[in-house]
Formats: sequence, structure tokens, C-alpha cells
Amino acid sequence: MSLLEFTMSVIMSPATTLERHVRLVSNFVYNKLQPSVPSSTTTIKDLCHTKQNQYCQQQCNGCGEICELLRWGELQRRRDSSFQGCSPQSRTVHHSYLELDYCARASSCDTCRTIRRAFLLEQITGRDVERLTDPDDQGPIHAKLSLRPSGDVLLLTCRPKSNKATFTATIALNNHSRHLPDDPTRRGARLLPDWQELQRVVQDCHQNHECSSRYRWSHRNPTWLVEIQDNNHIRLVRGPETLVSYVVLSYSWGDPTEMDPAEWARIKGAGTKTKDGIPVPERLNPFPVWELPETMQDAIKIAKTLGFHYIWIDNVCIPKGTNWDTEASLMHEVYGNAAFTLVASSSTKATDRLIVDRLAWSHRSKAVKLRGKWLHNTQMPLDKVRQESPVARRSWTLQEERLSPRVLYWTRQRWYWSCPESQMAELKQLGHPRRDSHEDGAQNPERCPQLFLELCRTGDIEQLHEEWLDIVESYTPRDLVEPRDRFLAISGLAVRFYSAKAEAGGSFISEEYLAGLWKDNFARHLTWSVVKAAPSEHTLQHIAPSWSWASLPLRMDTKTKHTGFKLSEHFKFISVIQEQNDGAKTLLNSDKIKQCDSLTRGRAVEERGRGVKVVEVEGRFRRFISESAREQESWEALEWKRGDRTGFNFTAFPGQDLYARHRMDGRIISKDAHSGEIIGQLDYLAPLSHGFCSQTKPYGASAPFVPYGRENEIVCLELGESAMLLLVRNRKCPGGHQETYRRVGVAIGYTNRKGFFYGCETKRLRLA
Repeated sequence: MSLLEFTMSVIMSPATTLERHVRLVSNFVYNKLQPSVPSSTTTIKDLCHTKQNQYCQQQCNGCGEICELLRWGELQRRRDSSFQGCSPQSRTVHHSYLELDYCARASSCDTCRTIRRAFLLEQITGRDVERLTDPDDQGPIHAKLSLRPSGDVLLLTCRPKSNKATFTATIALNNHSRHLPDDPTRRGARLLPDWQELQRVVQDCHQNHECSSRYRWSHRNPTWLVEIQDNNHIRLVRGPETLVSYVVLSYSWGDPTEMDPAEWARIKGAGTKTKDGIPVPERLNPFPVWELPETMQDAIKIAKTLGFHYIWIDNVCIPKGTNWDTEASLMHEVYGNAAFTLVASSSTKATDRLIVDRLAWSHRSKAVKLRGKWLHNTQMPLDKVRQESPVARRSWTLQEERLSPRVLYWTRQRWYWSCPESQMAELKQLGHPRRDSHEDGAQNPERCPQLFLELCRTGDIEQLHEEWLDIVESYTPRDLVEPRDRFLAISGLAVRFYSAKAEAGGSFISEEYLAGLWKDNFARHLTWSVVKAAPSEHTLQHIAPSWSWASLPLRMDTKTKHTGFKLSEHFKFISVIQEQNDGAKTLLNSDKIKQCDSLTRGRAVEERGRGVKVVEVEGRFRRFISESAREQESWEALEWKRGDRTGFNFTAFPGQDLYARHRMDGRIISKDAHSGEIIGQLDYLAPLSHGFCSQTKPYGASAPFVPYGRENEIVCLELGESAMLLLVRNRKCPGGHQETYRRVGVAIGYTNRKGFFYGCETKRLRLA
């Protein structure tokens, strides 16, 4: 029987669990690989052979390699007690993860059990666990020792043969044993969560914290809720008139290009259909929970097990045909009033299970000691869970998290809880969340996901603008099924932002929402930059103006928080010139809307802001590249690198005006003969053919890029003391009026040319 046939026979057996799959496959791999290892090398049997060490613990030969690393560390510390650094060579602990799993289970090696758990605890999703345990794609496990002032650690890596990804894990080393009273395996191996403990955490927040009184938006329920009934049945009901305790599910639908069409159709088909504007009877009457995809099924089970009778799931509770724009702008209320938001961090798609055997806890924990050092599993930071889970790649889930006072993150091996007053990992208190990005990360290691809500409540306007920039930076790398939803997917955050400023500043404020930016800090918000220039064919400038980050392609990394920004005294925002949503403009200017609450005005401001296309501004203005400048075609001839340091050398071009352009990442440099250089960042790469355009038209007003050879057309507008927009003039101005410019990039932090705009004219121009 081949390895593939054996593996399939195990998986097809309905009575086996994933834990049994892994054990059987690891036995098979161990028996198959053992004879094939040459006798002249260290064999699999050699590494798995165990004996008792001086601490009466089982230790395999592979862990003896770790002892060699510890011996190296002892030698370095004897020579220099303050030595810091990493061991120059790695040691092979095992030839594969499955061999490690076999050693932990069959040989009962205490250290290998700790290492095995470390690898599993780093796997956020079920797909990650499947890749780690794939018998057809295994690789050796290596270890290095890192000596640090904060505590020595073992750095473990496992690189599969496919080299698709490297699995990493960290083991902390300590001179003292840690008491383990809260270990999940204290009553034996425990593959499922301790529901009573999770319920205590949720109830403690509701009963003893001020989260509800501070952050609950209103006493209104969502329009529709899923009512959880007995016998695994549910039904769709209208939200009761008085507020009920309900859970909200935040999850990833998945990438339709990576799944079977039938599976994607099943996810889409979970949506509630309507007839004459009312949900169909099949949803209003009780129906089996298994008619929904698996992530939804398990979310309903989690909510019911914790004592909740209602749950809100977007695909089910926003019936087809509902005004999506209106529902999107209400998300701050849906999430703000919920008992908590359940984030399905372990699911890559809606058909993934949440409640599964958690292999990290299949062995009882035991304090492990090697050469006088105690080995402990480290805690995966909540920040990493938030940033690396599949949910974090979906645009809609950003506002779902930032608008939720309480969040339960569900990963493959454990859960995390976060509210404004405390953060918990399963059976471990993480402390108070960090509210300020400038605080000491060692004392407050986790950033508070609810910081946006906190700033909205306190009315700290300056910090609120900084948090909006953080929201943008977190939002642009995410994906959308429908690019036209670019503004809708954060509309709830925009409404909440405006409401916070309106409540802080009175009934009438001058703030305007401008295609994802805010007028009161417009120059600061214009300084966003791309990490690397984007392919021009994916531009979204048909959705948003060039000066808005929303015009960038999806999945773009950006920088928004440039330190030390100081507004130029010459820059002014004049007015909005063109917008496409005339209905929202009329509503916003009516006397009726002025008498409404901040929420209603916020919705009108957000709706109008989506349609803003052209604005008029004023500031100092000049050419970016001097007319006499010559192009230096080789960027490498100017740039030097020494380790982590980079710089530019112009000794080969004395007394010359020059410019150069990096054709791979979009950087552009302008250097006058006897002045310092300025390095800008273009938003888009130019295609090889100058005639190419994203709109399948020749190069013209709509092209987002600067063609090669036309860099001398770039002009610049001063935003701050060391911040400028890079612009090119539109060849055809909208409406044939005042000349209009489109953004092509930005230059930030040019300390070598602080007087770049000295004596330049102040010009009024339009940005499109």
C-alpha cells in the first residue's frame, strides 16, 4: 500500500478523529522511513531512542542536540555574562514533524511533547494544522539558541519539502519551574474547550466591567436575528423591541477561486431569500442548523453553549434585496450592542469547522528540564492572532472588530478574549490592553482592539485622527469580493468617527468625509504612501479619486502614520468641487437633517463623502525635477547598502542636476547640482508599453502612472514642512474649467532639502 492510499483509507474512516489520523499516519511514516535512512548517518531510530536524564525525565537523542545548544550558551556566558546573540549553527532535533509527534506519543519524550505543543500552538487555522501534519510534505526540525536579556529562548523551525511556508515555534528557557495549576490538561488530555471557564470569563465582563455602560450604542436590536431553538433548529426572527443578548459572528467567506464551485454556491446559498420584501417562510419557520455552512453551525453551538439564544450572521440576517448601503452604515450599532463578537480566526472559509479536536492538548503538560534550564511553551500574542488569521484578510471584518466592545477570537488550539478592561488567553490572564502605541510594549504587550471605541467615547480628537490612519493602514491590504464595496466596508467606522466629533464639538461641526479622508486634517491624511508601487492595471480610480487611498488596487500595503508631520502654513483646503451623490448633498444641506442626531447626520456625511471626486486646495507649488536635470538610468549606480544601512552616492556626478527612477518598487529621486536629494514614492509602476492604460485606452488623463521618459512632467504641492504630493496635470480637465491635477505619488521626510519650497508661488489647484 502506498503512503497516499494509506492516508486516504484513514481519512475516509468516519469513526476516526484528526488526532487518530495523525497518530496512524505518523506510525506509518516512521515504519516506512526507518529502513531508507543510510546507516552512515543518524537514523530516525537513533533520534527517537529515549533514556532517563538526571532529572528522571524521558529524553530522546534528538533532544540531546538541544543540550548541545545549551552547552554552547553556557560557554558564551562564562566568557561574557552579558553575551547576547544566536547560536551560529542549528541542530536537527527530528527529521520531520510526524517523527516528533511519534516520539512525543510513543517514546513519551517530555521535551518533544513541549516542542510538539509549541508548533501546534502557533497554528491559528485548521488548514495550518493539516499542512503541518501532511505526510507527503515533511521536512526536518531544526533548533537554534537565542541568548537575550529578556530571557533565553529556543527557536525551532520546520521547513516542508515544498518550501511553501516555514513553520516556527518558540520555547522559553527559565531558571525556575513555573507552576501549572491552570493547564488545560490538568484532568487528563482535553481536546475540547472548557465551556464553564469560557462562560465565567464572558459573565465576569458583563457583570463586573463597565463595557456595557460605556460602549453600548443604543437599546435597539438588529432588524433580523437568528433565534437558537432546541433540537438543533433555528429560525429567523425580527429583532425584539427591547434589547436582547445576542452574539455576532465575524468570519471569512473564503476565496471562491480556491474552492469547488459547489462549495462556494453553498456558502452563497446560505443567504436569506425574500418574497415581496419579506424573508421566505423556509427561514421564518424553524429549520435544521445543518442547512448552514459549518462555521455558522459551530458559531451557533458556541453561542448556545454559553447561554445565548440569539446570534447575528450577516449572510443570514441581511435578506437579499435589502438596501445594503443602509445596513452597512448601521454596523456600528449591530456590533456595538452585541453581547460579544465571535471572530472565527481558525476558519479559512465558511465551510471550516470551529469546534474540533485541539491536538496541542492531547498530552498532559509536565515541567521539563534540560541542563539546568526549565522549558516552557510561550503564549502567541493576541496581536499576531488578529493580524495573521484569515479573517484579517477580509475587508468587512475590520469594522466588525473595531466596533465591537467585546471580542472572542476562536483559534484552532485555544480562544482569546478582549474587552476594553482586560484580555485573556485560555486559562491565562494577558493583563490590561495597551491603549497607546507609544507605551512600553514589554509591560503592555497587547494593543487594545477597542481603542477606536475608547477614543470615540473620550473625544480625544487628535488621537482619533491617528487611529483613523491606523484603520486605513490595516484596511488597504485586505481583499473584497466586490471592489465597488471599498467605501461600504468601512462605512460604519466613518459614521462612528463623525458622530464622535459631532458629540465632542457640538451640533454643527465643519468636518467633512472626503472619499476616505477627513477635511479637518486633510493634508495629514493626504500623506499616505504605498510600500511598493502597484501594477497600474488594477487601479480603482474609477471608484475613488487619485488622491484617495481607496483608488489603490486591493491588497496593497500602505504607510499612513508618518511621525513628525507638521502642517505647512501655506496649505489650505478650499472646497469640494465635484461629487456624484447629489441626493446625499441635498439631504445634508436640508434643515431637516440639521435637526437630527449625530448618527443620522453621520450617515448623510458618509454617503456624500463616497461620491466626492474633485477638491480644490491651495499651497506652495513647483516642479519636482529641474528642467536641466538628466536621467540616470541605473538606480544601483546611485544607491549603496552596508548591512541595514542605505544611502546615495553622487560623487560620479559633480555639479549635475539629475533624477533616477527605480523600476521595481516605484521610488524616484530628484537631485539638484548643489543641493540635497529628495526621494519620492510613486503610487504605480509604469507598464513597459507607454500606450497601455488600465481603461484599455491610450495614455491620457485617466492613466494612474507616469510613463518612462515623462518624469519631468511631475510637479509637487507642499503639504507639510517635509511632506509633498507628487502630481501631474490632467491633459483634459473635467468640465473644461480650471486645470486639474491627479496624484501620482508622495515624498515624505526629505530632511536634506528643507528649503525646497522656499520662495515658490502659492497656487490654487484642483485635485481629481
